This record gives sequence, C-alpha cells and structure tokens, in this order.
Amino acid sequence: MNRAVTFSVEIILMVMSTFVTLTVGCATTNTPSDPAGQATTRSTAQRPEWDSPSTGNVADDAKSSTSNSPMKHITLPVDDGKSDGIAVIRWQIFDNQSVISTFFKKHPPSGITVEVQKQLASNGFMVAEVKLSALPAALDDLGGTYANIRAWLGEATTWNQLASFQIRGSYAAVIDGSTRRLNDGAIQLLLRGWTVPLESGAVTDVEILPAFLAGGEVPGARTTVREPFQSAGFFVSLQRGSVLLITGMTPKSSRESSTRGPFAGPPVASPPTLGELLLTRPYEESAPIPQRPFIVLIPLISANNFFDNAPLESLPAKEP
Repeated sequence: MNRAVTFSVEIILMVMSTFVTLTVGCATTNTPSDPAGQATTRSTAQRPEWDSPSTGNVADDAKSSTSNSPMKHITLPVDDGKSDGIAVIRWQIFDNQSVISTFFKKHPPSGITVEVQKQLASNGFMVAEVKLSALPAALDDLGGTYANIRAWLGEATTWNQLASFQIRGSYAAVIDGSTRRLNDGAIQLLLRGWTVPLESGAVTDVEILPAFLAGGEVPGARTTVREPFQSAGFFVSLQRGSVLLITGMTPKSSRESSTRGPFAGPPVASPPTLGELLLTRPYEESAPIPQRPFIVLIPLISANNFFDNAPLESLPAKEP
C-alpha cells in the first residue's frame, strides 16, 4: 500500500497553521493571479464583526476544538453591510457518510450546473449552498462541529490555500477518472474571490481550484511549479447572504476486485481522489472520533454596492 505521504501530527495543528497563514492580510492589486503563480496576498478590506454564540464562549480556540462533544452554537460573521470580502470557517464534522450525503443532496448549489457537480463528485468533492441565516440549522443537521476555526480573507484577488496534502517521494491519485503518479510536492485546494458590482446589486465571484505544487513545502526543493486541475474545480457567483460548504467524499467505485474471472481476488482500494486527500481523513485510523473537514465560505458585501431603488429600464427611443 502506498503511504509515501506525511500528514500533520494533529488535525487541529494542521487546521490552525493553515488559517494562521490565511489571516495575515496585506495590500494587493486588483488583478487576479495566474493559477501557476504562487501569490497568496490579498486586500486589507475591513474585517467584519463576529457575533457570539447563543451559549458558551467564542468557538475559535483550541479548547473548543479538542472537546469530546461537538459544538452546535458557533461564532459567525455579522453581515452588517460594512465589509466586502470572504470569510472562511473550518469545521470538523463527525464522519457519518449517510448524514453528510443526505445534507448535500438536500442543499445543492444553485450556481453550479449538474454537469459540473458530477465532475466534482468524480474527483471526490461535494458542494452545498445554504443561506447565512440557516447556517446554524445546517450545522445542527450535520451533528455539530469539533472545531470552528475562522479566517477573514477580504477581497481575495490572489490564490489562498484552504487545504493541502503533502507528498514525500511518490504517490498515486485519481484525477478525472485516471490514475496519476505525483512526486515530491503538495496537493493544494486554492480559493480566490472578489466583489463584483452590478446594476442590480453586487455578487461575490468565487473560484475553487485544486492544484499540485511540485516541490512545494518539501525541504530542499529547488523548484516550485504549480499544475492546476481545472476540471476538478469550479466557479460560482454568490448572492449576498449565501454560504457555500465544501467537503470530500469517497466515490462509490473506489473499491474493485484485484482481477477478473474465477481467480478474482478480494476487493482492493483504488488510489484516492483529490477530494479524499484534501478533505477527508481516511488514513488517521487512530483518531478516537472520525471527523470530516468542512470548508465554509461566507461572502460579505457592503451596503455601498447596493442601491436603494431598482435600476430603471431605458425608455424606447422616439421615432423620427
């Protein structure tokens, strides 16, 4: 079995280290970067206020993350019309495949076509969409979370890493239905997104892209070349008050017989997909509580991008 991969020692350490990187804001340009580049900066947009959970303390610390029982009352950004940008929350949901699958079937993303959703599923990703006001109820449906790690990206006009899977040596992964062997680097889940003003009110354009950073995060690596997996990502325009949830999944065809015919051996696991590697934890067999990472994307749009009155339709020109 191929295990040429080194995971972070603890889930929470990995989560917190990733989001510490994301929360360091600095100035940037308004031109999106090339996926092959390595830009990770973003604008210093005004940070939103975060409300307090209905019970308990603010759920963004190590104590709540390591609790034996999941949280169902969490801290969320306040949509007060003062901020433009994207807030990201990392959840750790109890890994009940039936509950998770039911939730995602119940809340399909409105801005992503069925064809794209099928392509995402073949690469091990599931995406759901709910209203910000319904997010607490969604968390309750999922059974609560063991972590609520927050980050404010602002106008993320360059790529930001949401999750990664580091490879030492060689590792096989299924990408678009074909097995690829990747050597020394890191598989990344990247995000960029920004506010787009429109006559009818602004939206937030969001792009999610898995990629392989050859030599990335490997000690002693001399080169870092990023290979984007465009067909395993997606683009969506989100209305104000919408929330996107992303997690990994194991495709139904992940296990098959080692040979065919009368001498067929027992089912063996096929190489994992991108979504399995980035947003599931199949190899942490010693974890006392099986958990599934969730990425929660919350776009915020300021009141400056909305008009009090609907745009007027142009009157037809008078005939001469």
